[in-house]
Amino acid sequence: MQLQRIARVFAEGGWAPMVADGGFTHEYSAPSAGPPPWYVYEFTPEHAYAVMTKEPGGATRWTF
Repeated sequence: MQLQRIARVFAEGGWAPMVADGGFTHEYSAPSAGPPPWYVYEFTPEHAYAVMTKEPGGATRWTF
């Protein structure tokens, strides 16, 4: 069910994958994606970092 919902979101953006073999398939995709199926992974971040590379510079960290 989760993959179906994600596929609908992609379809709203113009790329409508089909759910098969625990991932997505479609007749076309970026060549660098490799052959289907393409799998979706879920993760929960604990920290995120950002670094400013232009003046005034700086960095920050978020903890979730």
